Amino acid sequence: MENIELSYILNGKLEKTGFQVGEEGEFRSKDGFFILKSRSLVNRFQGQHISLSLHFSGQNPGASSLELETLKVDIKAPRLQSALVFQQGYQSWSFSVAYQHTERDLSPALEFLRYNEENVYTHHSGKFGDFQTEGFMALYSEKDKKGLLVGASSADGPNQTYRVLYKPNGEIHSLSVSFGLYCNREVNVNAKLDLGSLDTYEFKISPEEALENFARFSSEKYARPTREMPTPRGWCSWYYYYTEINEDVILNNLRLLQEKQPGLEFFQIDDGYQKEIGDWLLFNERFPNGLKPIVEEIKKTGMKPGLWLAPFLIRKKSEFFQTYPEAVLRDTKGNPVPALWNPLWGWDYTYTMDASHPRALEFLEHVFDVLVNELGFVYLKLDFLYSASLIGEAFDKSLHPASRYRNALKRIRKVVGEEVFLLGCGAPLVPSYGIFDGMRIGCDVAPFWYPEWFRKLANDKHALCTEKALVNTLTRSFHHRNHWLNDPDCLLVRKDKNFMTEKQTILMATIMAMSGGMLLISDNMETIANSRLVILQKAIELSKACEKKKSIPLGIFESKFPKGFYNPAGFLGIWNPERTEKVIELNLPEEIPLSVFRDYWTEKKISEISIKGKKLHANLSAFQTYVFQF
Repeated sequence: MENIELSYILNGKLEKTGFQVGEEGEFRSKDGFFILKSRSLVNRFQGQHISLSLHFSGQNPGASSLELETLKVDIKAPRLQSALVFQQGYQSWSFSVAYQHTERDLSPALEFLRYNEENVYTHHSGKFGDFQTEGFMALYSEKDKKGLLVGASSADGPNQTYRVLYKPNGEIHSLSVSFGLYCNREVNVNAKLDLGSLDTYEFKISPEEALENFARFSSEKYARPTREMPTPRGWCSWYYYYTEINEDVILNNLRLLQEKQPGLEFFQIDDGYQKEIGDWLLFNERFPNGLKPIVEEIKKTGMKPGLWLAPFLIRKKSEFFQTYPEAVLRDTKGNPVPALWNPLWGWDYTYTMDASHPRALEFLEHVFDVLVNELGFVYLKLDFLYSASLIGEAFDKSLHPASRYRNALKRIRKVVGEEVFLLGCGAPLVPSYGIFDGMRIGCDVAPFWYPEWFRKLANDKHALCTEKALVNTLTRSFHHRNHWLNDPDCLLVRKDKNFMTEKQTILMATIMAMSGGMLLISDNMETIANSRLVILQKAIELSKACEKKKSIPLGIFESKFPKGFYNPAGFLGIWNPERTEKVIELNLPEEIPLSVFRDYWTEKKISEISIKGKKLHANLSAFQTYVFQF
């Protein structure tokens, strides 16, 4: 650690204080009433493990509490030539890729997109060579064949945002981490605020292997028992019906699944059953008998019943909003804080509860108790979770945003127990460690490949579409079976209500299946063609084969869309994700004993491939995909 700066509010005025090194492991502020204590150890990767806590000396004149904002710490920048930076996004839907120093870190132009896709507390300058990344930062120089990983190893501390500034020639100018405090703390001689811990790791191996090592190391304290857990596979109602589901639709698809695609584990009822967003135990007129009879029918088939809900979201018409207005998160003027705008729910904003308020926590405990212990759901998908840590006047002002969020999740996990499968979505990643069994790690898929035109106009790099969802499936592979089971979102294999070509569909199926992560389909089982059921069946078989070993993405730091997956169980997948013919060249983790290349999907012999040592060369047509078994 080098320079340290703390922002806080004293008597209504924003102040900043610098820290100076005192005794070993202590940094004392210039104004005398803060002490930052540091404990540093060597971690198993011969890097540093640093634990931090902020202590208050009680010598603060004229204020009984302080409103803390951020704590910024400079980190010694490594000497790396033209290093690329891997930008880890804040939450499930945030785009995560590697950038060169000549590029820009741009946020969406529209504010409502920024606060439901990025960390609302992080402000991106949009200048060339200025990048910020959430939870950790990875730097890698192909010239030097080495890199640096630095990031949070504690899920209980405040959000850590890493920033790298480059010089025009590609050298690193500075590297820093900011702790997002945004809370009020009482000042007395015993007051203390734990900031969590971070690790640094210098590596001379492939960046993909380094990311895997770092994730495994950081997961040891918080890991759920997912490393040996079978990968869930199932059906979801969302991507064909969206909110237009009813009792007949659900039961008909349940029946047809048993006829056309038996053996799936989960059956998930998605959005559209509830009376209003926030009223999860009140059902609309399309479900006149409620959900209990449907749950019983699902169990009769041998499948496990699952349900979608957005536990922190509320709309003004909801009974929660009307009954507990004091538990709605509000701004300094008393107005409810917008969480998102979703025209499927109405043309006004959707809001969020104050996840630190006792009424909100009691409400959540009741909802989850009924869903699990009365209705019988054993799989719950929790969506739009970022809303629990939005900017607002929280009831418990002593909690930083990440704590507000994590504490509420811990209450939910305690109610549902350890056996219920919890899937997170739209979730801040680091504060979710240890809570979830599965986690969405990319934006929503869609029945189209590229982002919609208005998303492009808004400069929305996180825009939902299948292309970007698949990129994150590759670039966030390191989370899988370390922090949770990765959820790449639903596979769409149908022809109707789908603008993707068959080649794009097979590419989608390949990446999702080879990832070894969760695999849910979301098609109308009544209209799906037999030729597409063949794709689905082969995807399921490939998924089962690849879940036995962890797949390694090929080229995270070489391309915005890595071009391959290698699975030690005996599979190599390569593809061209672009609309024109391309020459694909990949570095393989090890030599592969293949002389004849026979494609898994078509069973045809392929001649456009060559492997020499660990180098692969291939000519692929637009959206062409091959999978080889060895």
